[in-house]
Amino acid sequence: MIYDKIQYGSESSAYGTEASSYTELGRVQSSDITPTNGLIYDRGLGEGINASNTYYGPFTATGSVSFDVVSFDFLKHWIGAKSGAGTSGDHYILTEATYVDVSGATSLVPFSFERMNPEESTDSVEFATGCVGTEFTLSGSIGSKLTCDASFVAQKTGFRTSGETYTPITDPAFIMLNGTWKWGATPSALSGVRSFNISYNNGLIIDTRSIDSRFISKPKLGQRVYTFETSIIMSSDLSSTIINDFYGYESGGVYSPEDGSTSISPTSSLEFKVELVNGSNYAYLQLDECAIDEISKPSNLGGGLVLLTFKGTAREGKGNVPIEWWST
Repeated sequence: MIYDKIQYGSESSAYGTEASSYTELGRVQSSDITPTNGLIYDRGLGEGINASNTYYGPFTATGSVSFDVVSFDFLKHWIGAKSGAGTSGDHYILTEATYVDVSGATSLVPFSFERMNPEESTDSVEFATGCVGTEFTLSGSIGSKLTCDASFVAQKTGFRTSGETYTPITDPAFIMLNGTWKWGATPSALSGVRSFNISYNNGLIIDTRSIDSRFISKPKLGQRVYTFETSIIMSSDLSSTIINDFYGYESGGVYSPEDGSTSISPTSSLEFKVELVNGSNYAYLQLDECAIDEISKPSNLGGGLVLLTFKGTAREGKGNVPIEWWST
């Protein structure tokens, strides 16, 4: 498996038509493509206990990939169009799309995916076309790299004995050292962060079949959802930030739940922002209109430091741009 070479490419003509060029995906840890024939089996009264015929049915395919993040380019096929030059004055940005299409500056562009293993004299190449990202999770903790676990659907898959030219990516991945984690209406730094994750789901609608084809038609974007989770060393300073933003009501230094009548909504315009730095490479993961859904602070004998974990939901990326990155 160590010889598998993973690449992807934006589709530029009709949906499901293979990309004309491919880009290497760096630091892949695992990947899978799972096609299903959807076979239909024929039975009838008086025909005995065994099926009598087999027919091709609706074809479905899903894929998954886990990689340590060197670049966020691949996630444009989950979020939306990439723009910018990738410099300190003109960051690469991913802007939330509102529709799926092979063209358009604001669309979510389908992609082709290739997995080639050249170990034997004849290459073994799996590929998928008409791929559209559905969900991903970005996660990191002390002593780790930033990892992305992503899933997608595909219209078709196939197999062949030759693949695209591949050049390994050896650039460093983002590691969980330095960087800043921020929270608030005017985000300020949180100290003591131990781990975090940000999950994204674009609610992709894939029930787009018609009776005249085995294959799905172009998917539609559904209801987008961002969730996040952070584990942080508990301190008194958190009383005026995370704990207060969870409960919503404070009187005389005592925090308690809002009654939902006097104030019907949590504090507005709260942001969760992760600022990553790795040498000359920088990235922002930035969510807006956040609310805290759940907090926990477990204790056990001999457990060491008290950790507060809070989970939340964001309504959108900051300015509809959840990710930006650049190099200096």
